[in-house]
Amino acid sequence: MTLLSPTGLDEAEETDWAVVVGIALVAEIGLLWGAACVTLWRRRIALQRAAESRAVEGGQVFSGGH
Repeated sequence: MTLLSPTGLDEAEETDWAVVVGIALVAEIGLLWGAACVTLWRRRIALQRAAESRAVEGGQVFSGGH
């Protein structure tokens, strides 16, 4: 008894496990990097909005860093 299906016995069409793991690893790193960038962008926007509201409440003019 094996863990391979009969269609998986043909080695000509078999994908190397290292290739599959490599593709999965690159995809996971890409997704995590994207999620981190979105999180940092949202925090930056929230910080900018908080600074603007404090500037308006204090009677100061906020230039927005420009």
